[in-house]
Amino acid sequence: MSTEQNKAIAMKLATDGWGTVSGWSKIWDELVAEEVVRHFCSTNQPIVGLEANKKFEASLFEGFPEIKQTITAIVAEADKVVYFHSLKGMHSGTFMDIPPTGKWAKTTGFTMLRIAHSQVEEMWYETNLLELMQQLGVA
Repeated sequence: MSTEQNKAIAMKLATDGWGTVSGWSKIWDELVAEEVVRHFCSTNQPIVGLEANKKFEASLFEGFPEIKQTITAIVAEADKVVYFHSLKGMHSGTFMDIPPTGKWAKTTGFTMLRIAHSQVEEMWYETNLLELMQQLGVA
């Protein structure tokens, strides 16, 4: 696949597959491999498998059900795509075992995807969780 095709897959996942969008789970079924491996900044072990990743994704949006994402840049080379983003939302539900605080939080980060056969086979997500927790008043 070309880097432009890979960028299109990444952008579709980042927009239509965003957890606040109706039907996001179906986009994951289409674009994410059954045995996907996700490396998340706050987990010691990767999250393996499509269903486990969809469950994890849904849990993140329980804490910030109306969070907004702005893609600020996207870069692709070979089978990898990286997009940088800013996130802003109110913590109105449970997030990583933290009860709702009602506070607004904003953070920046990036997602890197490895794409093969038109599907995401591996993903990495990084953000400053300490900064986020400080904004919520729990760190």
